[in-house]
Amino acid sequence: MIALDLAGQLVCVTGGAGSIGFATASRLVDAGASVLVLDRSKEQVDQATESLRKKGGRVLGVALDIRQSESVGQALEKATSEFGSLAGLVNAAGILRTGSLRDMPEELWEEIYSVNVTGTYVCSKAAVPYLAQSPQRAIVNVSSVSAFIGSDEGFAYTTTKGAVLSFTYGIAGDLAPQGIRVNAVCPGWVSGGFTQQAMDASDNPEALVEMASKLHYLERMATPQDVADAIVWLLSPLASFITGTAVFVDGGYMVKRGL
Repeated sequence: MIALDLAGQLVCVTGGAGSIGFATASRLVDAGASVLVLDRSKEQVDQATESLRKKGGRVLGVALDIRQSESVGQALEKATSEFGSLAGLVNAAGILRTGSLRDMPEELWEEIYSVNVTGTYVCSKAAVPYLAQSPQRAIVNVSSVSAFIGSDEGFAYTTTKGAVLSFTYGIAGDLAPQGIRVNAVCPGWVSGGFTQQAMDASDNPEALVEMASKLHYLERMATPQDVADAIVWLLSPLASFITGTAVFVDGGYMVKRGL
């Protein structure tokens, strides 16, 4: 990755203890940024925070429910008091729930939608007043190639990722007068995270990896670091004239499908 200097900047990463979120937080620390890590598990937040601090990072970790605006606001207030103005927000938190339309209980639908979509809305809304006070102002939402394709048992997930993408487009114009850029990344298959869950549940994980790799022109899945590099670039001054855009970090997945 091209060296980026983000010293003196504070970035909030939701889902910061997860696969893509942690890789992003790690890249931000490498670039000199301070990081607010938000995630739901205190144990995982503590582990992520400790690991980032061992790299020399200025990090604050808070375990919370990203759907609770008061909790998110308190975390942002604490982080800005400690590290200075908020320069960026990465909405990487998300969950996966599967099932057909006929069989999925309403509570599972409501859970995945509230975390993946409402959580993104809550955190973005809470961050705007802080971002507006910073010289650098950017939001990056983690969507997916799933926003563009059918997924049978994963229909709920694809719906939420489509909503995250539409949310990105919708608020880009709303926040432009305040100088806040809003973009999304759309990864293809990514090693770790949900892919690891699928491998753990598979009778033949090696065949699953081979199948997933062949779906991409580059014949491999992305690493979390591949996605993190794109996110950090979108946060940085190198992307200062980019807003309302979806960046595909998919190794040619979408083109290979003819989409």
